[in-house]
Amino acid sequence: MMIPPIPLVIDTDTGTDVDDALALMFALASPELDLIGVTVVDANVDVRAQLVSRLLGMAGRADIPVVKGENNPIGAGRMPTWFGHEGRGILDLDYDGPVAPIQEVPAADWLVQQSHEKAYHLAAIGPFTNVARAFQQDPTLKDRLLGLTVMGGMAHPETYIPTWQKFFQDTGILPAHLDHNTASDVEAALQVARAGAPMTWVTAELTFCTYLNKSAIERFRATGTLLGAALAQMLQIWNDEWFHFIPQFPDYPSPFPPTTAACLHDPLAIASIFGAPQLTLRNHALRFGIEGHLFRLHEVGQAAAEVVHPVSVAVDDAAFEAFFMERVEAYLQNQAWRPSA
Repeated sequence: MMIPPIPLVIDTDTGTDVDDALALMFALASPELDLIGVTVVDANVDVRAQLVSRLLGMAGRADIPVVKGENNPIGAGRMPTWFGHEGRGILDLDYDGPVAPIQEVPAADWLVQQSHEKAYHLAAIGPFTNVARAFQQDPTLKDRLLGLTVMGGMAHPETYIPTWQKFFQDTGILPAHLDHNTASDVEAALQVARAGAPMTWVTAELTFCTYLNKSAIERFRATGTLLGAALAQMLQIWNDEWFHFIPQFPDYPSPFPPTTAACLHDPLAIASIFGAPQLTLRNHALRFGIEGHLFRLHEVGQAAAEVVHPVSVAVDDAAFEAFFMERVEAYLQNQAWRPSA
């Protein structure tokens, strides 16, 4: 018997790191999932919403609503994050094709309203501000979610690969500093962690070591689609201008392999929702806190735990990259919007 796809809402900061756009495409390309809405968060949500609206239209899914959320954090954090390249490669295209509708209702309101109409799985792949606002508005939202998957947290920093361990030792940067989504709104991360939702954590120490090869740029272009060319251009911009540079340490060699164009942070979180075999999860007894202005997630003994949640513990990164590319390339070739002849 065919299992129906999981209704999915993605909360995203699409437009800064290209991995959010890649995660949207991966969700659309995965038959296990039924994307029913996208909410956007952090900094200029008007531009982020326009970007997602056009991406969905170019992907042949102009039926999926896009909803604008919070620009600023609830409490202390890095938000708003705006590098200045957001939208390049997509919004600067000469494009008159379909776009997805942008709703006027605030994202927190929409998340609550949608949960009364249809149970869904929520994937938070940006800062957690929209989700925290929704839980503040209606704490019972947690009972109507099919699940809450987040890209964030750091459970086992000791498992970073040696290149990263050397980076931390040489620079003095704490591993938790790399966990952008929780560091962007530390209070929101803590509120969401303690909201009581059925959560899964896909953590930064794995996603920072799950890479997309530069060959993906030409492979996307080779699909012969406008969307493939646009994704290739977004990847090229990210790779050339941001990915391999460390502003605080301009003379330090990048910890990323030179053959890589991006990390697959958010696609890995999406994959966890339907149990992709390349990713291993394990239940952790967890405690949460804020230490040194950073959100912290600790595995503890059962007696000291606040909750038990599944947490990512291992990934076959090469197999996952191949799986990701196979699905997205096929989707671009077969489902993406094409202009009429």
